[in-house]
This record gives sequence, structure tokens and C-alpha cells, in this order.
Amino acid sequence: MPKVVKIESFGDAEVMQIHEEEIAQLKAGEARVDHIAVGLNYLDISHRQGHYPLPLPTGLGVAGCGVIREIRSESAELAVGDLVTYAGVPPGSYAEQRIVEADRLVKLPPDIEPTVAAAALQHGITAAFLIGDVFAVARGHLVLVYAAAGGVGTILCQWAKSLGATVIGTVGSQGKVSHALAHGCDHVIVSTAENVAERVRAITSERGVDVAYDSVGADTFEASLNSLAFRGTLVSFGSASGEPPPVPVGDLAKFGSLYMTRPRFIHYTRTRPDLLRYSTAFFERIRAGLKVSIGQSYHFNEIVRAHKDIESRQTKGSSVITF
Repeated sequence: MPKVVKIESFGDAEVMQIHEEEIAQLKAGEARVDHIAVGLNYLDISHRQGHYPLPLPTGLGVAGCGVIREIRSESAELAVGDLVTYAGVPPGSYAEQRIVEADRLVKLPPDIEPTVAAAALQHGITAAFLIGDVFAVARGHLVLVYAAAGGVGTILCQWAKSLGATVIGTVGSQGKVSHALAHGCDHVIVSTAENVAERVRAITSERGVDVAYDSVGADTFEASLNSLAFRGTLVSFGSASGEPPPVPVGDLAKFGSLYMTRPRFIHYTRTRPDLLRYSTAFFERIRAGLKVSIGQSYHFNEIVRAHKDIESRQTKGSSVITF
């Protein structure tokens, strides 16, 4: 029977246990995928800790890449033996094999490595809708990206730079500065040693940035607001430090007629055409030279260590689990 990671309670990394589990029979519209690799996302940590409570027991992991072994779908787009990837599905990817809704699967182009797709598709799609639809970054924009050395940040900074933006990235330690500079940042702020808003104002000659992409949440929310130019946009797309506090609508005027949005992956990939559009955009960026940095690779049996490494904030780029 395939091996899977399950948790029976919320807590630290040790609550994850590897079990053998029989996979259910396919329902109409589903596919069985044998994994080659699966992605690690900070969302998985939040799920494990219970910040977004799931019914227990539950699996973890929302992204992966593998081969279709069985499929029950009327679509001729996918077939047994196809190499496919996916992201943003219900938790359960930490497994040698899993069932996925067929319309959430993306056929992997032959020039994209399976480990790259597993590790970074969630990040790449996120970057695609953040930079294209949530706020359309263009030449001349000043952009602030938090966690610039992380999975989404590494991709988002390069993408914004390629569109002609000036990119300011934040990192949590001096050891991540060189990574951020090598992946699209024009300026890097070490958030644990510097006042982010003050540095942004200094870099931009007091103007502020057109958009701040904030994946950290509560700890950085005020700095994000204080970093924006008049009529700037705060994109709060993560809550690694907890959810930001409520904001009175009048405060948006006080800070300079600001815009604020909280996009979610599932809402931007709700339809299959959107899922394929963002996936294709990400793959095209890779072909154009965007570097997917897989900073950490773990064997399936090392899942506890993988989570501990991510929580320690010492990882860079994307992380992947192989079998």
C-alpha cells in the first residue's frame, strides 16, 4: 500500500506520521497520480498547526507532480501515462500516490523538470496572478516584496524586474541578501535589523512604492501601509505571522487614498481556463530565463526535518520532497 503522511492532532512537526494506507476507488472526474515529487509550502505549516482548521485526521500538502495511473474523466485532454502537475488542491499531497480531481491537473511540458513543477507551481501561479491581475506591474513601478528569498518572493521579484519595475525586497537575515539580489531585487532590506518603512522612504526619496506584496501578515502590516505611495496598493496574500488587524476604511484615506486586497489562490484559479492560463504564463517565464531556485530537497522520510527547516526561516527559494 502507498505511504502517506497523516496528522491526528494539530501541533509541531512531530505530529506528522507516515502510514501505509489503501487509496480509495476513483469517482467520476478523478485521477490517480503516482508522485515523482511534491512541493512544500508555508500553507502546509499553517494547516499542520491548525491555523486553518481541517477535519482530523488529515493529510498535508497541496502541490505535486507525477504520472497518471488511472483516470475517470470524459475529457480527452489527459490520459493514463501522462506526466502531470498540480497545485492548490485539498491537502493530501504528502503521499506516494493520491487522488486528484482531473480538472485540477496540468499536463507537464517536456521542457519543465518534474521537481521544478512540484516545488514551484504553487509559487509560480501565485506570482502570475499577483503581478498580472491583482496589481498589473509595469515599467517604472516601484514594488516592495516581503520574504524576497522565499518561494513566491524569489519568483515574484524576478518577474517584476523583467517587466521594468524597480524591486525592493525584504529578507529576515543577512545571509539571504545575496540570494535576493541574484533573483531580481534592486534593493534589499533586512527586516530584523532595519525599519522597513523608513528604508523604503529613503530608497524612493520619500515617494513610497506603488504596490507592496505582503505574505507575512500581522508583523509587517503597519510597515506595509507606511511604505505605500499615494494611491498605492497593499496586497496582503499571506499570514505567516498571523492575520493582520482589522482596518477602518477611513485609515485608507488617512494613509493616502490607498487600495487594499486579500487575494486567495483558489479564487484566481477557480476555473480550468484560469488555472491553465496562469500555469502557462509561469512556464513561459521559465523559458524566458526566470530562475526557479530549489534551495532544499528532502526524501519523503525526512518530512519532519523539512517542516522544521521551513519554520526556522533559514530556507531559500522553493523546497521539494522526492520519493
